[in-house]
Amino acid sequence: MNYSTSLFSTTSKLWLSKCIQSVRWNSSAKSRWLDRQRVDSFTREAKILGLRSRAAFKLQQIDDKVQLFRKNANQKVLDLGYAPGAWSQVAFDRTGPNGVILGVDILPCLPPRGVNSIQANILAKKTHELIRLFFSRHFQLYQEDQLHKDHGYFQHMLEEELLLLKENNALNNSKTSVDSTPIDVIISDMYEPWPQTDGFWNNFTNSAYDRMANTSGIAVKDHSMSMDLCDAALVAAIDLLKPGGSFVCKLYTGEEDKLLENRLKRVFKDVQRFKPSACRNESKEIYFIGLKKKKGVNKFEVFLS
Repeated sequence: MNYSTSLFSTTSKLWLSKCIQSVRWNSSAKSRWLDRQRVDSFTREAKILGLRSRAAFKLQQIDDKVQLFRKNANQKVLDLGYAPGAWSQVAFDRTGPNGVILGVDILPCLPPRGVNSIQANILAKKTHELIRLFFSRHFQLYQEDQLHKDHGYFQHMLEEELLLLKENNALNNSKTSVDSTPIDVIISDMYEPWPQTDGFWNNFTNSAYDRMANTSGIAVKDHSMSMDLCDAALVAAIDLLKPGGSFVCKLYTGEEDKLLENRLKRVFKDVQRFKPSACRNESKEIYFIGLKKKKGVNKFEVFLS
């Protein structure tokens, strides 16, 4: 028997065995999740109230604690990893009628009523440019007559406007003013995925489902991946949040908790940990809250010191 053929066959069998085990585990985990959802009181209440997920109650409890949102204050809110949109629903309700909400997610998701959204990767520089443009007075006035009655701006409008803005700046050798830090509140519940129901991901997301951070049940792995997403959200906060602005991000607890907390303290005057009662008792998730963003924050100093 040819040795290389035998080795390849053995390797293939091992790989196939692992795939089968993974499928079985995922199927079992999904079954447990569905069973848990059926008996969960927050899930049932969310359905009754027309909320897109039970996560809405977590943000409500966070807001009750620290008053992130204000009615009639023209607050601008960025919701990272917003799909399926429960947190955006809460933000819209608690900042209305003059609040402006933008959801950003790597997956396509039809936004809730009154909420705007783009499908984008928050790690990309272009995404930050689109966010600034969306919240800028320049774009709001320019596109005022094209707004959708429920969902505001569509992504293709932002893409076109960003291209036009860059072309005009290059042609006139000037720079149209766009506020670099236009946002009052950034909220991030990034981590667990939701089932896609419509649309397709854009090319720049590179097969989003393959890249998403799925909870694995392995505490160390879940903690490490959620740290990466918290860091991405914190970079967005440093780059886009107004001085004095507020920030919330979800973390799966682990040995690097203190590292993230120290970074947050370099950016915000007041940093708190909070686990809403809407979180399941067995869950490792907590929420970090950053209030009163400091002026002149340097992100390189935040992450390198």
